[in-house]
Amino acid sequence: MRINMDNKAIQEFFDELAPKWDSFENGNSMKIKTLMDKLEIKKGEKVADVACGTGVVTGLIHAYSNETVYGIDLSKKMIEEAKKKYEGRPWAVFRQGDFLLDEEYSAYDYVVIYNAYPHFLEPEKLSEALNRVLRKGGRFAIVHSLSREQLRKHHDSICPSISRDIASPLEESHYYQDHFSTVLASEDDSSYLLIMKKKD
Repeated sequence: MRINMDNKAIQEFFDELAPKWDSFENGNSMKIKTLMDKLEIKKGEKVADVACGTGVVTGLIHAYSNETVYGIDLSKKMIEEAKKKYEGRPWAVFRQGDFLLDEEYSAYDYVVIYNAYPHFLEPEKLSEALNRVLRKGGRFAIVHSLSREQLRKHHDSICPSISRDIASPLEESHYYQDHFSTVLASEDDSSYLLIMKKKD
């Protein structure tokens, strides 16, 4: 398990929230599925659920891919909750670690980052990590079931030191253009979505 010391505050913050995390998503299942449908995850694809938390979208990813889903998160407590939730489901594999430093996971077809992107404080490092773990033609998706304005207000009120204000999906895509091309960049008053594909 490798964690950058700069991320210790993020880890501790989410460790504290882990036991009640799923209650924040109650009532959003149809909205989440509508967003996740847009990712077009295919049967047989190897998918990483990055910053997976308690595995809010892990089961949905598996429903699309019908393959093992690999979750990674900084928070030890979030991973503990995810393992309890998915106990007896061998297709859900969870591990604590820092995705930006991780060298164990590789050769993915898809990386999904759901409701976590503002906590990646250095998107250039995220771009390098995504390039390292994705196959040629592989895709990543940044997905939020909140608008940018909702995210900003939420993070400013509870965790300004461990999050950043994000730009529009199209503007954020510029961080990744060395290695990826844009498939979809969209947002509205209740969601945010950026999908990019690794260049051949």
